[in-house]
Parts: sequence; C-alpha cells; structure tokens
Amino acid sequence: MNSGIRYSTVVWPVTDVSARLASHDAVLCAASLVAGDADLAHALTMLSGNERARYAAYANTVVARRFAIGRALLREIVACALGTSPERVPLREGLHGKPYLGRDNTGRALWFSVAHCEDLLVVALSRTSDVGVDLERARAIEQWERVADRVLAPVERSQLRCTVDAGEDAGVAFLRHWCRVEAELKAIGCGIAGLEEHRAGKRPLGLRLADVTDLPLPAAVKANGTRYLAALALCASGVESARQSTLATSHAPPPTIAPPRTSTR
Repeated sequence: MNSGIRYSTVVWPVTDVSARLASHDAVLCAASLVAGDADLAHALTMLSGNERARYAAYANTVVARRFAIGRALLREIVACALGTSPERVPLREGLHGKPYLGRDNTGRALWFSVAHCEDLLVVALSRTSDVGVDLERARAIEQWERVADRVLAPVERSQLRCTVDAGEDAGVAFLRHWCRVEAELKAIGCGIAGLEEHRAGKRPLGLRLADVTDLPLPAAVKANGTRYLAALALCASGVESARQSTLATSHAPPPTIAPPRTSTR
C-alpha cells in the first residue's frame, strides 16, 4: 500500500534532512537506541526539566534509557530539519502525547511523529502535512482474529483474512494492518481515542497511507536479525483535515465478514 506518498528513508545521522524534505512528502529517519553511559549522560543534558523528571520516574532502567536517548535523537533530527541546534528545539506534547514544536522561529511549518520498538527509533517528518508513523516487531499474535475484530474496520478484516488464507503469517499480516491504524491515528492527532471511528470505517478527507517496506536499519539494530513492520500516514492540513473533524466514509457496501474461528482464551 502506498497512496502516492513520496517518502525518503535514511539511517540517522545524516546532514541532508532539510534537502530531502524539499523533494519528498515525508522523510523517515531510523536510529538506534543502543547507547552507553556517556551517550546517556549527554542525552540527559538535552532534556527539558519535565523530561528529566519523567526519565527519573521510570522504574525500568532500560525503558528510562531508551526514553532519554530517544528524546535527544528527536531533538537532533528536528534540529537538522530546521537548521538549528538541538538545544533550541522546544518540544511539547499534545493532548494525546504527540510531540510538536512549541514555537518555530524559522517560519516554516514542520510536522513530525515518533515510533519506537525495542532498540529501534523512527522519526517521520513532513513540511506538507500532519504525519504519523508506527513501528512493530514482526511476531506471532495470539487470538489475532479476536484482536482484529476489536480494532480493524470491516474492509480491513476482510483483507486480513484473504491475506492469511493466501498463506501469509497471521501475526505479520495483522501487524501490517495495525501499523497503518496507529500511523493514521497519530497523523490525525487523536491517538487511540480515535479507534472507534476508525473501526466504524470513518476516515479524514485527504488521508494517505503507505507501508514502509524499505526501512533501513542501523547496524546495532540490524545485527539482532529482527524483522520490523512500519507504516506512514499523511493527513492534509486545512479545511478538509481531521482537525476540523471532517470525515469521509466509503459509499461501497461493507463486505460480508465471516464469524471469527473459535479460539481458546
């Protein structure tokens, strides 16, 4: 799936994020969250007071380290796009946790979204649209049909069943759909609160989705042999954007969905 989105993928660090944004709808930067003590100490100097408090509140040291390194990397990547220093990037969080710029002295719009899975971080940026990105490790999903019934729209459930019946691994097929859902909700800015409207088949006008099938992996992440799935969503700003709650629904009749196969709890 790629709804005409022109995107570029790159392993961070690079120096040409701004140039890539000039010729693409979105840029995705993949980075490793693997870091030593010196890297962590440097990252902590880049965090705001609230972020350092959040870091200190984590009971799990691995999660805390990933959070600190991730926020520092986000600042570096956004700073590269803006042509400024990481220390001058004022990160804020929206109602549903999506980060945004508290102010932008460059006068140029920049939207971005963050996803992380274990030691892999992906930051998606766009100068044209609200953006969302999601990332999942390929794995088995128990009771995948039951989960799909709870989170996917009817047409998505039908597509998922067809894919599995054709021989694809059920967990991978489900996670591909789930990445699209999460990316969509992030682009809209509503977070998981928008899941019910998604499940009902409602979509913002101008929403575009793409499976990211060519995501490059940093060497430290690639070494573990893990396979990842990712999706990118763009939602046009303006009168037809989701922020004005203008929704489009399909005029096609919903597909007939067979009842879920019996599974044990």
